[in-house]
Amino acid sequence: MDEQAVRQLRAEVIARKNVPTIPIVVARILQLLDDEQTNGKKLVDVIEHDQALTGKLLRLANSAFFGQSRSVATIPRAVVLLGFSTVRLLALGVKVWDSLGSGVTRERAHDLWTHAVTVAATVKLLVARLRAGDPDEAFTSGLLHDIGRLVLAMRFKQDYWRLVGLDEAEEVHAIESANFGVDHAEVGAWILEAWSLPPAIVEAVRQHHDMTPRAGVPGLLAVADRLVAWTDLATGTMRPEAQLLLQTTGDRGITPELWLSVVEHLRNGEELAALGRLEA
Repeated sequence: MDEQAVRQLRAEVIARKNVPTIPIVVARILQLLDDEQTNGKKLVDVIEHDQALTGKLLRLANSAFFGQSRSVATIPRAVVLLGFSTVRLLALGVKVWDSLGSGVTRERAHDLWTHAVTVAATVKLLVARLRAGDPDEAFTSGLLHDIGRLVLAMRFKQDYWRLVGLDEAEEVHAIESANFGVDHAEVGAWILEAWSLPPAIVEAVRQHHDMTPRAGVPGLLAVADRLVAWTDLATGTMRPEAQLLLQTTGDRGITPELWLSVVEHLRNGEELAALGRLEA
């Protein structure tokens, strides 16, 4: 597409033309951000009116990923144990994904979801271990980092999949830019910005393919996305690209030793299996 066509696409996304409108649940959760009387009960009321979201959040709250030794049977209990901020961010991430993921086939949605939750789990671990930001914000950013692929797929349908496929190890964003004039990172930021998601999450999504090192969550998300694509998590085997990347990230604390430790944690834990079940 030429520059004018890209501008038109951006206008369509911002106006939510040919893409889903903001879900009512997301809008209500976002409204709580500006409500001086915000409390856990109001958040619980919003979530409990959505049975599918309630089920997914409870499965997530009970996963090993969030380290709860006691069963979390209700949303109020989840707010008490995980905290208001964590539950709010998780609800936003899950609901945004559900809304946009309905526009692609189940098989493709599954593959994209698997990559998204793997990156989300990875960047949360990196941020927590390096004390480089808010781990829950990092998790939600990771969950939403490829949401622009769903928007592009809605717009270009089979032409999109024919060009980019589903191989996360390839430079998908470069293929998108060459063929559509814009990549999924920018398109994802457009839709999240149009839906008024927190600016920190919008910018992390927008920057996750930037080559220039960034501080905090955006930079760690960009590194996590690449390392996940270039590492076999089942064996810990890294592609040469991952080894080269790790040679440049030591000054930010992301050493080969740290990365292998994260891979081992993901491989031996039950987190990814639990997160994958959220799709059901």
